[in-house]
Amino acid sequence: MKIKYQSDLIIIYLYKHFLEYDNKDKLHHEIKEIFINLIKNYKLDLFGYFKVDIYENKKYGCILEINKIYSDNSDYIDLKVILHHNTKFYLVMNEYYFLNIENVKYHNNNFYLDIENIENLDNYIEFGEIYYDK
Repeated sequence: MKIKYQSDLIIIYLYKHFLEYDNKDKLHHEIKEIFINLIKNYKLDLFGYFKVDIYENKKYGCILEINKIYSDNSDYIDLKVILHHNTKFYLVMNEYYFLNIENVKYHNNNFYLDIENIENLDNYIEFGEIYYDK
């Protein structure tokens, strides 16, 4: 699990972790377990009402965007969950010449490689950042 903070937004990267989308109760339980992990291990104040966008990609896993909507100093967690299935994920790198990949996009001095075109993502995931098409 990789975590990024951007003001009121928390982004959680769950590489090779897939959530239970078919069962609403199990999905909410899994997300609340992630929240409890963040509260215990990272000492984050994650109580209140949250909007959670889940971006899912079959090859990568999931990325969660957590936006705090409302908090009133109570000890509850309430969620509005929005699923985004089959999201395009890209590996963003400064250079990609050691990869044999076609259809590379170039923007703002970075190369965007569709992860669907990377044969063994495990070997390259640490050399770049994941960008997901919202």
